[in-house]
Amino acid sequence: MSCRESDIDDHHVKAKPMSSFNTKTANATPNKKRRRQTIAAIVPLQSSSSSNTFPSYPIRNLTKLYCSTQTLRCATGHSNGALSPCISCAYKICNFDIALDVEFTRRVPNVRPEMCPRSLSLRSGTVGFERDGTGYQRGMAVLTVGDGDFTFSLAVARLVMESDDGSSGSKLRGTVVASSYEDVHTLQTVYPNLDSTLEALHSYNVKVLYNVDATRLNATLPKTFQPPLVKYHRICWNFPCTAISNGQDGQNSAMEENKGLIRTFVKNALPYLEEDVGEIHMAHKTKPPYNQWNLEGVALEGMRSDDNPRGLEYKGRVVFDKSSFFPYTPRKALDRKSFPCHDACVYVFGWKKKGMDNSLRENGKEHVFHATIPQPKALEQSQYSVVPVTESIIDELRNLHLQGSVVNRTGRFVKEQRSEITHNSHKKRMKI
Repeated sequence: MSCRESDIDDHHVKAKPMSSFNTKTANATPNKKRRRQTIAAIVPLQSSSSSNTFPSYPIRNLTKLYCSTQTLRCATGHSNGALSPCISCAYKICNFDIALDVEFTRRVPNVRPEMCPRSLSLRSGTVGFERDGTGYQRGMAVLTVGDGDFTFSLAVARLVMESDDGSSGSKLRGTVVASSYEDVHTLQTVYPNLDSTLEALHSYNVKVLYNVDATRLNATLPKTFQPPLVKYHRICWNFPCTAISNGQDGQNSAMEENKGLIRTFVKNALPYLEEDVGEIHMAHKTKPPYNQWNLEGVALEGMRSDDNPRGLEYKGRVVFDKSSFFPYTPRKALDRKSFPCHDACVYVFGWKKKGMDNSLRENGKEHVFHATIPQPKALEQSQYSVVPVTESIIDELRNLHLQGSVVNRTGRFVKEQRSEITHNSHKKRMKI
């Protein structure tokens, strides 16, 4: 299937003029005080008539698009220990495309997600994990399906089982059931680090299951992990697709087969969802050909009222931030190779007129479970950790990083991010 002009990436074809900025301001290094302010204050939109302006650029599809406040803070240089605004997180939010925004991608080339300051800090052990904006909370019950090397399941186990101080001794421990379509011997052949990941999962008492078909849960999931014995607050399948040889999974030739895979999975998962804040999460790329899947519509296609009496609906998508799911590495089906996913989003499906809070109690204290994407009125409350992605946010992030590229065209931002490897390693040695 060929890509039509309107199918290119997940961007609107209509270009948005870039706000001009003052040359003197652009050539000044942003000080720490400025970067502690809000994003609007960091990069004010100016209406200067100066001729020093950047070309027009396309805006990505913003319909029901959200991002974590953690990701946004990192993109603006507000995360703990950041030496500069994070290029990797800016690309996640704005989805800058080398073919559609040549000026930006030339001046501010993308970097590997491992260069994110939060990712560097997690790897060095200087900071702990973060739950904000992930959709996972301590105490939740989670089922992962189609997890290749189980690194995503390990990331989720840390989010729902560890207490805020990083220990796993809390009575309010979540439940994680991690499953794969393949058998253990196949996975050990493909993923060389599988055994160490399994050892870590067992330390959290995660139940690891093999030969579980996400489209036939009732037949392949052991009865002890099925209703009415357990229901799940989250059921997650990252980058669902059929396995194709030579790492070509997810291409146009298998599009209809993959659409059928998603339809059947969602229908099968419904009975396993918790009644109040139960959600289905599917992370997927948004660049061609994946944007043509129409995942948000396909997932609910052909579902009769008796299949969906509670009314599952598409809630929106959240910018996928790999740095929030350490040590997860997205990999191709039955292939140890990883793939870039800065354009990925987590598609969230939940109950209609729900997304209401659900709670558990521990030592007399109530713990409230929230929907990943709350109702619009609730977004105004500070307790939620996702925000809608707007044209203003993209415009200001683009300005911030372009101004940084003008300060020093030799790649100062990239060099500062790389310097954090040495900085954090030194801090770790000093701590020891």
